[in-house]
Amino acid sequence: MFKKKSLEMLFESPVSDEMIKFLTDHALKVIPRQQQNYMPTPPSTPGAGAGAGASTNGSKNGVPSLMTFISRLVRYTNVYTSTLLTTVVYLNRLRALLPADAAGLPTTCHRVFLACLILSAKYHNDSSPLNKHWTRYTDGMFTLRDVNLMERQLLQLFDWDLRVESEELWQNLYALANPIRRDLEKGAQINKLRQQQQQQQKSKQVYYHQRNISACSSTATLLGSRSGSVNSLDILKEYESSPENGYSETYAQKYSLGSGVGPSMSTTTLAPSLDPRYSYM
Repeated sequence: MFKKKSLEMLFESPVSDEMIKFLTDHALKVIPRQQQNYMPTPPSTPGAGAGAGASTNGSKNGVPSLMTFISRLVRYTNVYTSTLLTTVVYLNRLRALLPADAAGLPTTCHRVFLACLILSAKYHNDSSPLNKHWTRYTDGMFTLRDVNLMERQLLQLFDWDLRVESEELWQNLYALANPIRRDLEKGAQINKLRQQQQQQQKSKQVYYHQRNISACSSTATLLGSRSGSVNSLDILKEYESSPENGYSETYAQKYSLGSGVGPSMSTTTLAPSLDPRYSYM
């Protein structure tokens, strides 16, 4: 879950030092450092320009470190993040194709990375630098003939198949993409929990609203029955407060005891029958 989204976010982010270090580590694993046969660097040409000397400052045997080499390529080309990171797929493919005891020159890792980057740029972009431009981006480290040769050799090793599937990208970029996926999953869980809390709060509000409506309706019904109809408890209280020696006329008139029987019957006729003190002859 969120694999595709995490890869998209990774490719949309700018190139970082972490990405360059990640690329450097994978490029160095193609041919492990301890298996490289370092040859003595030939003496420099007398009268070489200052620019050539400046490009090797801080390097070993006149060869810049691989991380410095990659950083320069990124700065010179303004390569897309997706194009740059896809080179990891090609680096790991090449590592699987080469024999375990493969060895090379001090510049072998530089050549391997440059060739993978050129293929990634040409295959995944409608427009990409020409090989003569790539030669310039190496600060004179490689000639045009070198660049053409390394590109052709890598294509032959890959059998001209440069396709990259999404699952292959995920497996090769797991270290960079998985933290983004975890953040996306955590954010989705927080949003889900927030929605559940909002739904519960809404349900409580609806419940209390309906409860208040029901209580108001019951109160209105109760008040209406007491004010609009005769209550037996009120009649009993009125009766108990009536004179003891006889039936009160005002009592019968107040509650209209004869109104339910018919117009021909009077309250005086009904009064004795309602009075428990009335004795039949």
